[in-house]
Amino acid sequence: MYSIRAATPADEPAVVGLLTRLQAEPEHHIGYHGVSAEEIAAELGGLAPDWATGAVVAVDGRGVPRGVLSVEADPGLGRAWLYGPFVEVPDGHPAARQVWHNTADDLLDLALGLPRLRGVTDLELYGHRRNRRLCDFAARHGFAAGSASRVFTLAGGALRSTLVGMASANGPRVLGADPRHRAQVVDLHERCFPNRTAGGAQLVDGDRGHTVVVLTGADGVIGYAAGFAQPEELYVDYVAVDPNMRDAGAGRSLVQALLRALVAEHGARPQAAAVIALGNDASERMFTALGFTLHLELVAYRRA
Repeated sequence: MYSIRAATPADEPAVVGLLTRLQAEPEHHIGYHGVSAEEIAAELGGLAPDWATGAVVAVDGRGVPRGVLSVEADPGLGRAWLYGPFVEVPDGHPAARQVWHNTADDLLDLALGLPRLRGVTDLELYGHRRNRRLCDFAARHGFAAGSASRVFTLAGGALRSTLVGMASANGPRVLGADPRHRAQVVDLHERCFPNRTAGGAQLVDGDRGHTVVVLTGADGVIGYAAGFAQPEELYVDYVAVDPNMRDAGAGRSLVQALLRALVAEHGARPQAAAVIALGNDASERMFTALGFTLHLELVAYRRA
């Protein structure tokens, strides 16, 4: 039904429109993307070295993209993240499920040959819990389902209250150039978040666009929070506190300081968001205490 080919820069506007339509539906939602056209365009623009050389598209008889699979790879970690597959099937098509899966399979076959994936065999998919076609696709291609995670969001008056809260003179601050503190953040990150999208060195060096705030004591770093700004939200990506300092409010103060730092650097946004692994009750309590509420649940699939 569709022809599969490598993406070109000229495809990007149509792909943004396609993803904006599909991301609005839980049955198609992929966790790596936002939901607005502005968010999606910014996310595609942030794929290094560029979006088109790491993407394949499915086009209809008029050449209009009706499916896409984008790839983000980190050769240093030997991992890649597959943004999709997205497939749009006409309403009422008598073989919609078959068309979706055939197109998704063809997109993956072509994507696996992209230079960006050369030598990379550790692959990850990430989608909404209700995206059953992604679940079936993952199982068919040998991706093991991981634990679910939950997206929590903060907006309106609760976000404003967090941003206008008074900062303590001894509270968290943006990570500076102190080599000891930077090394301690790297160590804490690698212990708390092994094999994640960003390594510790990438985090402190800003290679992935993160802003990092730290809380320090007599012995150095007690904890850190890292995140970045997207067109329509502030994203809290990582929060880690030394085990001996937990339950003392350190995590909450780090998140508050990070949000204020992101606003100071990038300007205000209408919403903040964080992803928490299902079962991480301590983190859920911390974020809900700050006013965050559950937005949706996502599932990761990995083939190593």
